[in-house]
Amino acid sequence: MKKAAKKEAQAALTDDVVAQIKEHAKKDAQVNVYQQKDYIQMINSHKQQRVSPNRQEAISRATLVINRAPKGKGSADLLSMLLGEYSMKAWVGGLVDTAEIYAPNGEMIAGYNSNGGWTGVSTEAEYQFLNQADQIYYDAFKEARAEINAAAENPAPEPASEAAFDARV
Repeated sequence: MKKAAKKEAQAALTDDVVAQIKEHAKKDAQVNVYQQKDYIQMINSHKQQRVSPNRQEAISRATLVINRAPKGKGSADLLSMLLGEYSMKAWVGGLVDTAEIYAPNGEMIAGYNSNGGWTGVSTEAEYQFLNQADQIYYDAFKEARAEINAAAENPAPEPASEAAFDARV
């Protein structure tokens, strides 16, 4: 599963996305702030569009099933079913209803309990995508900061003007 996730993440890091990551890193390096809010929003948007499973659809379907399940007294009943391409295991009717949603590859993508609601669970591909994106960002940020620091240590000489003073005698 890790190899497939790594390939999926690499495929999502198109030249365009890599260029955007580097652009954000250089811009952030100018103000010396690592991973500003606009970078985080951009990378999460790309992750959701290119790598993340459709959690919302699966959660909506699972919620309908859980809400329609009979709520009796006694032990919780196990519901196991397919939700389109996703699958779900739910325990309803006990003290606390719980559920888990799985992607087609078997990875859990969301969990539920009736006390706290739904929680998304990151997939391996999402972790890989963010890890690779963060490495690209780190390298670009580090390079930009090195250039800025080098320029500060060795300022460019001021251009000579026509009204320069000559102290030779």
